[in-house]
Amino acid sequence: LSYLLAIPVLNFGGGWSLNSVSCLVGIVFVSGCFAGVYLWTGEVAPTSHAGLVFCLCSGAARIGSFLGPYIFNNLAPVTHTAVPLGGLAIVALLCSLGSFLIVETGTSTIVLTGAEVEERRKKYKYQI
Repeated sequence: LSYLLAIPVLNFGGGWSLNSVSCLVGIVFVSGCFAGVYLWTGEVAPTSHAGLVFCLCSGAARIGSFLGPYIFNNLAPVTHTAVPLGGLAIVALLCSLGSFLIVETGTSTIVLTGAEVEERRKKYKYQI
């Protein structure tokens, strides 16, 4: 929602605009979500795979930290502001919908091997 609010051009004065305020609010929520996913990874991934999953999380964060400034700074003269912000809004919507598919593990023990993950998947049915 924050990225969609950033599309209209509205200046507040003093160098602040609706775009900058909305993007700052969006960054706070994206950072919080990343921290939640990073912590959730330690619970969901088996111990034998946790290192690889943490590396993939960190790698995705590094790619995002490179692409963000590139998209907004280098493509600004070529595209309209709505293009990258609309793309980020779509990605955020898909991620929020995908979060409903996360398995609840509050009542079960943490798995230690990949075989235990496969066994748990056979028994689980997604509930939306």
